[in-house]
Amino acid sequence: MGQHASRPAVQTAPRVKPQRFLPPVAAQAMAGPQQPSSSVMEERKPSRPVEAKDEGKPPQEPTVVPPAPHSDTSRMPVCAVERYAMDNIEAFVRRTEPQNEEQKMKFLQSIRTICNTTAERNTSQELRIFCCRNDLVENITALLAEEPQEKLSSELRLQAIATITALSKVEGALEEKIPLFVVCFQSILLLPSEQDLDTNLYSKTLRALDEMLDTLVFTHPTTSIEEELKNVFQVLLPFTSMQNSAARQRAVGRIWKLSHSLVHYCQERPHHSSGQSRSICCGEFRLPVLGQLVGSLILCCAFQEDKTQSCALNALRHLYTFILRRSRWEAQSDEQGKQEQWEDEHEFSLSWTTNTLVILQRFAKHFHSWETTDLILLALQGMKDCSNYNTQVASILMAMLMVDFKPMLNDVQRIVTAIHRSRKLITEEKALRHIRGIFPWLAATNPHAMTLSLLHCSPTCDKDIWELWQLALSSVDVVPKMVQELLHLLEITPLGLETENGTLTLAAATALHELLQNLEYGPQVRLLFPELFVALIIQLVSSEELGPLEAATIREEPFRPSAPTSAIRMVVEAVCLLLRCTEMDNLVFFMEIHDLWSQLLGAATWRNGLHSLAKVMLRNCQGQCRRIFIHLQKLLQHHQLQWREVPAMVLYFEMWSCQGHREDDACTEKIFRKYIHSEWPESRELALRGLQNLYARRMQLLLPDVLLWLHDMRTDIKLQAVCLLRGILAQHPASIQGVLGQLAVQLLSCFNKDNAELRRRSMELFALLLEAPDRKQLLPQAERSLLPLFIHMNEDIPSVAQAARNALIHAAKLLGWQQLQRLASSAQVWMIADCLLQKSDRDAEQYLKQTVLHLRSPQAAVRQAAVRFLGMLGRQLKNENQEMVLDIRKALQGAKGDSEPAVRCLVQQTLLILCQMEDVPPTRPRGRASRQWFRRVWRE
Repeated sequence: MGQHASRPAVQTAPRVKPQRFLPPVAAQAMAGPQQPSSSVMEERKPSRPVEAKDEGKPPQEPTVVPPAPHSDTSRMPVCAVERYAMDNIEAFVRRTEPQNEEQKMKFLQSIRTICNTTAERNTSQELRIFCCRNDLVENITALLAEEPQEKLSSELRLQAIATITALSKVEGALEEKIPLFVVCFQSILLLPSEQDLDTNLYSKTLRALDEMLDTLVFTHPTTSIEEELKNVFQVLLPFTSMQNSAARQRAVGRIWKLSHSLVHYCQERPHHSSGQSRSICCGEFRLPVLGQLVGSLILCCAFQEDKTQSCALNALRHLYTFILRRSRWEAQSDEQGKQEQWEDEHEFSLSWTTNTLVILQRFAKHFHSWETTDLILLALQGMKDCSNYNTQVASILMAMLMVDFKPMLNDVQRIVTAIHRSRKLITEEKALRHIRGIFPWLAATNPHAMTLSLLHCSPTCDKDIWELWQLALSSVDVVPKMVQELLHLLEITPLGLETENGTLTLAAATALHELLQNLEYGPQVRLLFPELFVALIIQLVSSEELGPLEAATIREEPFRPSAPTSAIRMVVEAVCLLLRCTEMDNLVFFMEIHDLWSQLLGAATWRNGLHSLAKVMLRNCQGQCRRIFIHLQKLLQHHQLQWREVPAMVLYFEMWSCQGHREDDACTEKIFRKYIHSEWPESRELALRGLQNLYARRMQLLLPDVLLWLHDMRTDIKLQAVCLLRGILAQHPASIQGVLGQLAVQLLSCFNKDNAELRRRSMELFALLLEAPDRKQLLPQAERSLLPLFIHMNEDIPSVAQAARNALIHAAKLLGWQQLQRLASSAQVWMIADCLLQKSDRDAEQYLKQTVLHLRSPQAAVRQAAVRFLGMLGRQLKNENQEMVLDIRKALQGAKGDSEPAVRCLVQQTLLILCQMEDVPPTRPRGRASRQWFRRVWRE
């Protein structure tokens, strides 16, 4: 367009848009365009192409070249012609008064002019901006919509379609094509019958429409060819089911032409040397509407219209060629059976037939599951009373497609959802019989998909969906399979979660509640009694926390689905129905008498509730109780229960405890050993208690395990291991003689743990080890324990401080350190520090390491004791080890930011004293007097 073309495109004045037709959206188009009350018309019957000789060639029709309106631009230079055309376009767009026929035609011709010159001069980017600024596509659409629907009186439709074809050459000019397709098809396909029109103009207009579609889809697509085809077919398909026979025949004709072009462009393998720029591979091509297309064309063959039938059969033949090539590409060519099958299919493609049922069977062999589902859904639409298709033919198609159909999960969901929405609109008895037969078949084929589909259709299991449940459950063999699926959903997540899984769990509980109210399913439900009972009980105890009043009254008030606790109440009702279905009414009676429901629902009482439930079950229904216990064993032994682990473990432990312990219970021992390493503290606690009870009379056998548990990073495991060790030491002291040193080292590592109970128990057990028969081997550990025990004597927790003092006395006694033993007995804390410092020349480095660890203690009293001892140690080493004194000062420097003011102050004083002592004259008192002076100055 050059320098002249850019001026009007950029400096155009604000335009006032003419009143335009607003095309319906794609969804409305697929629902079917409005049908005018015109008479039935016919299109000129297209000649049947010779398949064998001319396969791959498009239909031989003359290219439509609309005549250009008269203008005086024939002798103008190209730039001037282009500028003149752009001025005409802008003038047309800005004009607010109604336009006459000549102005409209001049506007359309001007658009084609600038499109042609743009192609010659390679200025498409400027033209795209010009088109968008002047809304050329919207203006053309408005012109088409304004044309009278009852007649074809001018060439305006022809010129508009040709203009759209020209615009397709401009990259980015045609973005949203679906509204454009809707207006074009409504403007042309809904015209009166051919005998009421100018035959020559009508034929030219149809050919222009075909050329436009071919260009937009195959020559200049803005997206992929398959996406363009999908958009065109989605708009065309509703016209194939209209009552207007002329519109129906024209729509089928357009599908025929497009399917012919599809076969022409789509090869079995891409041929890079053929010169076809748009040649594509069948195996890489996916036509999402293929199933709908085939179904619509087969149903169109049922209309008693020769031209429509002929076009439909031709289109089906082209589509069969496409799908045969695609299937051959997907198959393994080296398989002999496949090769013979393709030869047979190819023979059929040459001979063809007019029998639509045979055609359907041939297509179904090569359909993917979603394509078969598309066809089934289309047949279902054709079975409605309001459909223009033959309902009997549609029901026969559905029945045939179900014979060898192997639906996937999504296919079942789509079919079930469609039947649920449309079955009230179907009254023809044969069609209803087919629908009633589909549900048992789908349920038997894929019970998982059927269950999910029904739950998605109606999570509340209303009356309409329950009728479909009954159809699906009409086969006895299907009932336990679908109940198994409900059970699986109940095990996914607890009720009440605001997630998709939580919604499905609630829907499953609702469906199970409804199913249990029907006694005819009782025998099949009883097969899964233990699994269902455990799942429902776990849901109860895992439900959101209820207040005491809600938990107490949940069984007393009438059931109301809209109540806040309706989900929990429904689970309670389901448990009662399940127990009655299994002839355990006495258990329901006892649970109500002993108010077990409120216990199970209470956040603080559900464990006691499970204990009471286990006792009641053992007393009233031992046979079923045994089945529940075995099921729990399998769950805990072979599955990862996640959120269900703690309730399952509690129920198992209570049932195991109530029925008595057996020392030879290998399965129970395996379970307890597995859950000793659980991530849930409650499960670990129960596992340790279980092992302790299981080995009550032979605790020494647990010693290897206890040694491993002492290495565990979790505090509760260490604590339980220490408790078990104390029992082993009390009952079988000889069994630990070979591991005394190892135990003592592990217990020393527990002295500094954050858990106060673990510190106390480990110190108490350490003191007992120091009294063991072979205690002499513990001399190194006893010596290492002196300083930690001294520091922990300063704890704020009296029980821990007392345990540390008692262990220090035993350590001093074993070491033969009578002075330290006497001082510890009389609790003279800082005299003990002086006593320990007497050996600083040998243990100074160890003292330093141990004391620095206590600077990070959570207790301020312990940190203060560590700071004081470091100060005393630094004074002791002043003239002996200057390097270690520097290490002490560095450690104290790191403690200057302590969170406790008293500790910070003590650190500052100690550092000050240690710094001042660098210049202490040698006349200062030495020995014990020196230490007394240091303590006095330090405390002040």
